Amino acid sequence: MERFMLIGLSKEHNEVILLNKEKNIFIITGPCGVGKSTISHNLAQTLDKSSHINADLIYEMVVGGYVFPWQDDGNLTELLWSNVSALAFNYIGNNFDVVIDYIVFPEQLKYLEKLRCEYNIVLKYVVLMANEDTIRIRDGKRAPEEIMGDRAIEVLNEFKDKEIDSKYILDTSDKSIEDIVLEIKRAKRFIVE
Repeated sequence: MERFMLIGLSKEHNEVILLNKEKNIFIITGPCGVGKSTISHNLAQTLDKSSHINADLIYEMVVGGYVFPWQDDGNLTELLWSNVSALAFNYIGNNFDVVIDYIVFPEQLKYLEKLRCEYNIVLKYVVLMANEDTIRIRDGKRAPEEIMGDRAIEVLNEFKDKEIDSKYILDTSDKSIEDIVLEIKRAKRFIVE
């Protein structure tokens, strides 16, 4: 069975773009202000059948007993990943590609490992990064109730401290949304083996 199909030529890059025929799960992560939601939404729009799972919205479904994710003892995180995995499973089962955006560290990929193995999906892990100045500028442009302030830089430093394999990192500081989406779609380096 042929694994890839031609989906078009990129005018900007003048090269062939290949998309895997198997279903894909794209995990778009990184600190606040790197463009996770924007890139995830735009990526999902370029796929024929896709779902954009904004895991922040799922986490925030908890009302009574809510704590910030960074203050969680692990129970809400487990619940979040159970719900995200169930949604991803349902979409994959209905022939959708899935784009998940959330702060995801490498050790949390285990929550999607079962789907990757059992359903022959391609799992791409993309850690969007930007420099501190860019993050502060982007954070300052958010609605007042969404501004993270110093917490955005704390998360940036958490990602740096994890020493994530550089093949998964994509700096968004000086790239257009379109260029970022194209790189995510075509680069094999983001595939989790």
